[in-house]
Amino acid sequence: MSDLAQLIIAAVRWDAELGFAAATPEVERALALGVGGFLLLGGERDAVAAFTAQLRAATHHPLLVAADLERGAGQVIAGCTRHPPAATLASLGDPLAIGAVARQAAREALALGVNWALAPVADLDLHPANPVTGARSLGSDPEEVAAGVTEWIDAIQGEGMLACAKHFPGHGRTTEDSHTALPVVTATRQQMQVDLAPFIAAIDTGVATIMTAHVAYPALDPSGAPATVSRAIVHTILREELGYEGLIVTDALVMFGAKDPRGEGNFSGRAVAAGCDLLLHPSDPAAALHGLEVVAGRTVSRAQLDASLARRDHWARWGSR
Repeated sequence: MSDLAQLIIAAVRWDAELGFAAATPEVERALALGVGGFLLLGGERDAVAAFTAQLRAATHHPLLVAADLERGAGQVIAGCTRHPPAATLASLGDPLAIGAVARQAAREALALGVNWALAPVADLDLHPANPVTGARSLGSDPEEVAAGVTEWIDAIQGEGMLACAKHFPGHGRTTEDSHTALPVVTATRQQMQVDLAPFIAAIDTGVATIMTAHVAYPALDPSGAPATVSRAIVHTILREELGYEGLIVTDALVMFGAKDPRGEGNFSGRAVAAGCDLLLHPSDPAAALHGLEVVAGRTVSRAQLDASLARRDHWARWGSR
């Protein structure tokens, strides 16, 4: 078992008829690898509580158990509260209302063993043809979105749950969906400063995790590489220029925007070489781990990998108190 497996977050999909039992073989393989956490894709309230307890009993290191909580715990877990989309909350003009809703979502999910919310969306809603942001965004005004993102993060992390600002450096200008294509943002570096404002606010408020976008930004990285595998974006801008010290997680590796002609393992290695700490939702965790092992000590120093492992361990323990 390689300790690098702790940098992988495997996905578990709920089956309407069989529940989590349908995913038992995949879960057992992921646990045998020693992954650092799981992403829940559906579930029912009591079953989720039982399942997360089983996961933790089967590991010797603290786990990150994530879910998309943009619209409350009920977005993923049947029997929990489903909230209005972010745009609706923002329309109230009251950041405190955003915090109250986020706080309730955190309490419900934490009670079931989920300790990592893949929210809030920090992307600005900047293009009418954008198929990704829309109602998921808190708006188009960078100051208002920054205020809402800050309130959301403070509320979630005040309850003891990790928050995640996504999708860095901003998905608000895309006209394609990174689930089905590799979007390209042609904005200048100066224009992109607007997109960064909510992420800067998230960093200032101490957000535990930031998720990268499977989007290319030629003005930020002329190579045209997706942000997830761009060292110019992840390491130079996010780590060095913005001074972010928390966990950097990729968007789901099963998305088209993460497609690599040399395979998922190669993309995984490239993402870590760029400065990402965690690999979210690979289709094959074993292939992702192989990709990590290939770059370990070659294009990625052991010191960098140890730093990622330490960040993961710190935040997993923080979310398991």
